[in-house]
Parts: sequence; structure tokens; C-alpha cells
Amino acid sequence: MNRTDLEQKAAESVLAPLADYVMAVGMDKGLGDYSKTEIVGLVDTVLESYHLTLQELYKDEVPF
Repeated sequence: MNRTDLEQKAAESVLAPLADYVMAVGMDKGLGDYSKTEIVGLVDTVLESYHLTLQELYKDEVPF
């Protein structure tokens, strides 16, 4: 992927929330054993963190 520096920072920002989510589900549980609800929660955790970080990083940019 060709990410900008800020996009890369946003991608890296999801690691801590993702780790927290995985710990809450259970570290002993493999991804293949996640329920559909748990997978959706994982995806939501990643996307929300990524988008919130991007919004913060680009807050001073003109949106057009």
C-alpha cells in the first residue's frame, strides 16, 4: 500500500485498541474461533481507531 506518513501513523495507532480488544475476547482464543459478533467488533475497533486518528491528524487540513 502507498500510505502517506499520516496514514501510516493512523494504521499504527490501531495496535493498542486492537490488543485491548483481543485481550477482552481472550488471548487463548484463535481468530478462527471468533464468533461473527466478535469479528465485527474487531473490525469496528480497527476502523474506528484508524478513522479517529486520521481525523485528528488531518484536523488542520483544508477538506478540499
